[in-house]
Amino acid sequence: MQCLEEIDIFSPLASQPCESSASSPEVLYTPQVKKDLIPKIAQEFDNLDDVHIFYNNYAKESGFGTRLSSSKRNREGEIIRNEYSCCKTEPTLRRRGITGEGCGAKLSVVKGRSSEKFVVSQFVEGHNHPLTSPKRAHLLRSHRKVSVAKKASAQQKNTGSLQQDPENVGFLQQDLYNAERERMKILARHDADMLYEHFQFEQQENTGFMFTMKKDDDGRMTHCFWADATSRKSYQSFGDVVVFDTTYNTNRYAMIFTPILGVNHHGQTTIFGCGFLSNERSDSFEWLFKEWLKAMPAGPPKMIITDYDPAMAKAIATTLPNTHHRYCIWHIVSKFSEKISPESYEEHYEELKNCIWNSESPEEFETGWAAVVEKANLSGNEWLHAMYKIRERWIPAYMKHLFSAYMTSSRRAEISHAFFKKALSPYNSFFDFVTRFDRTLSHVRQNELDLDLEDLNEKPALKTSYFMESTMSELYTQTIFYKFQEELFQNMAYVLTMTHEDEHRCLYNVKRFKESGSRVRELLVEKSSNYVSCSCKKFECDGIPCRHMLAYFTRMMQIVDLPNQYILLRWTKLAKAMRVRDDLGGAVQEICYTSLLVRRNSLYQLASNVIDEAVLTEDGTELLREALESIQKKLPAMNLGSENGERSAIQVRIPLDHSFTEPLQVRAKGCGKRLKGGKEKAAKKGRRCNGCGLTGQSHDKRNCPKLLNISSQDVGLNNDDDIDYD
Repeated sequence: MQCLEEIDIFSPLASQPCESSASSPEVLYTPQVKKDLIPKIAQEFDNLDDVHIFYNNYAKESGFGTRLSSSKRNREGEIIRNEYSCCKTEPTLRRRGITGEGCGAKLSVVKGRSSEKFVVSQFVEGHNHPLTSPKRAHLLRSHRKVSVAKKASAQQKNTGSLQQDPENVGFLQQDLYNAERERMKILARHDADMLYEHFQFEQQENTGFMFTMKKDDDGRMTHCFWADATSRKSYQSFGDVVVFDTTYNTNRYAMIFTPILGVNHHGQTTIFGCGFLSNERSDSFEWLFKEWLKAMPAGPPKMIITDYDPAMAKAIATTLPNTHHRYCIWHIVSKFSEKISPESYEEHYEELKNCIWNSESPEEFETGWAAVVEKANLSGNEWLHAMYKIRERWIPAYMKHLFSAYMTSSRRAEISHAFFKKALSPYNSFFDFVTRFDRTLSHVRQNELDLDLEDLNEKPALKTSYFMESTMSELYTQTIFYKFQEELFQNMAYVLTMTHEDEHRCLYNVKRFKESGSRVRELLVEKSSNYVSCSCKKFECDGIPCRHMLAYFTRMMQIVDLPNQYILLRWTKLAKAMRVRDDLGGAVQEICYTSLLVRRNSLYQLASNVIDEAVLTEDGTELLREALESIQKKLPAMNLGSENGERSAIQVRIPLDHSFTEPLQVRAKGCGKRLKGGKEKAAKKGRRCNGCGLTGQSHDKRNCPKLLNISSQDVGLNNDDDIDYD
C-alpha cells in the first residue's frame, strides 16, 4: 500500500521551481509550456479580447488563473493600458480562506501611439506558488465557462447536474446555477410573451402545430392550448377513448396543466394535446374542449374518462354531447375509507369491491349492492346514495358494451404525470415548462418507436398449433397479441352446449371444463350475419375476442383465420398507416427541426468515434489534433454575428411588444384544503385513529382496541379467553 508521502497529490506537474535570486529568497515556479504560447515583449495584438484570450490560454496550459489587475484610460475614455496578473496576486482573507499569495506574475499591454494595436510592455513569468496540474486547471475561475451549448443542454435536460466527465466539462455546478439565475432575471416579466413566440416559432417550422392563447382584460394570460402534428396524427388513429385529468403546481404560477391522453396500439400512453387553465370552472373546460376539437383531424371521441367533477361534467355535456362520459372508478373507490365508518370499511369493503368489479350485468350489480348496503347498515349514508345514483357512469357492469381500450380510470393520466414530473418543477417559467415537457414527451414517443421496431424485427413465441395464432402474431402488435394469445390458449378449457335455436339465432352456454362453481357465459350467434357475441362483453369493451368466442370459432365453426369483423385496426401494426390531413387538405407532416441540442449530441457521437480511432496511434492523434486546431481557428469567424463569439440560437428573443402578461397565482381544487390563519396553524391537532375515528388518542389503526376486539371476535375469541402464547 502506498502512503501519502509517496503520493504527492499537490505536485505541480506543469511547472518546475527555478533558483531564487538574492533579493527574492522564495522559490519561483516557471511554467513549462510550448514556446508559441509564451508571451513576448513587443508582441502585438489587434484588440484587448485577443490579449485576454492569449494570456488566458497560456495560463490554463501553465496551471494558474488570471485576473485583470489594473486598467488605464485616456481622456476620451478609451483603454490604453491593461495589466493581467496571476489570480494569487494579493492575499485576500475571505470566509473560504486565503487565496492570494502575493504572486508577481503578470502581463502588461499598452496601446501603441502610431498604431491601434496593443503591445506587450511587461511580462513576468515566474510564480511564487506551485502551479495547478493540468487535470485541475479547468477549475480555476478564469478558465471556467458555461458555453451556450452547455446551457441549452442543461435547460433541456431539466437538470443542472454535470452528466459528463468533470474534467472535460470546463465549469462548476455553481456556475451553472449562476447562469440559470441570470437567465431568469432577464426573462422576468416576459414569460407569457415568450411562450407565445415559442409557439409561433413551432408553427412556422411545422404548419401541423396548432395553438391558441387567451387573456383577460388586464392582458394576463388565462387559457392556453397546444397540440403538435404528432399528437394530431395520433388522435386520428387512437382517439376513440381519451382521458382528461388535471394536475397541479407544474409551473411557478401553479396554473392547471391539462393533458388530454389516450392509449396507442402498444398499450402505451399517447398525448392528444395539452393546455393551461387559470381556474376549474365549467366555462374554462368548455373553452379547452372546443379548441381541442378544432385542432383534432377526426370527430369527438366515443368515450372520455375524467374525475368526478360537476364543472367538468357540465362542460363535457355541452361540448361533447355524443361522447360517453365515464367517471374514474379508482378515484371513487379510493374514497370509501373516508366516507363510511371504519368498522363498516373493515368488515364489508371486500364485499363492496367484489360487487363493483365482478358484476357482469346491471341487474347483478344492483342486487349485490342492495344486499351489501343492508348487511353493512349503510342505507343512510348520503355519499353512497349519491354514488349509487350516478352508477351508470362508473360501475363497469353498465359500460361493458362500450369500447374503453383497457382503461377504466384516469390513473393512466396520473402514471403519465408521475413520469413527466421527473423533468418538471413548480419553479419553472412557461417557456421552461414547455421546453422540458417536449423533451420528456420525446422520450415517451421514442418508446413507441422502439416497440414499432420490435414488431417489425421480432416474432412472438407461439403457444399452440392453431393457424389463427400464427396469423394474428403477424397482425397484432406484440403487446396486444400476448393478450389475444392467452385467450386463445384458454379456450381449450371450455365446453359449449346449445340451449336454444330458431331461424334467426342460436344460444350456447360456455362453461369451464370440470370446474364446479365457475360462471356460465351465454354465447349468441346471429344466423343472418353470422355475428357472435358473448355475455362477458370482452370484445365490445377491450377490442379482442374472448376465450368463449374463440372456443366457438375453433371447435364449432372450425375456422382457420379470425374473421375481419373481430379484428380492430387500432390494435394492429398498421394502426398508423393512414394519412392525416389538416383543414386545408394538406397532409399533416411530422418534422423535427434541428435544434442546438440535437446538433451538439450528433457532433459528440461523431467526435467520440473519430477519437476512438485516432488515439490508437501517435500519428493518428497528431493528425486529429491538427485538424481540430484548424477548425477551432475558423469557427470564431463564423460566430461573429453573436455576442462574445457565442451563437444565440437557443436564446429566446425578449419580446418588445407586450401582448401577454404573466397570470396571477392559481389556487386549484387539488392543492389541498383552505388556507389556515395564524391561530389555526398554531393550534396543534390531535392524532386521529383511522380505526375508531377518535382524535387525540395514544393509539392508531395498528393497535386500535376497537379493531382488535372485532378481530378477536372473528376468530372466536373473547377478552376473557385464556390464550397460551407458548
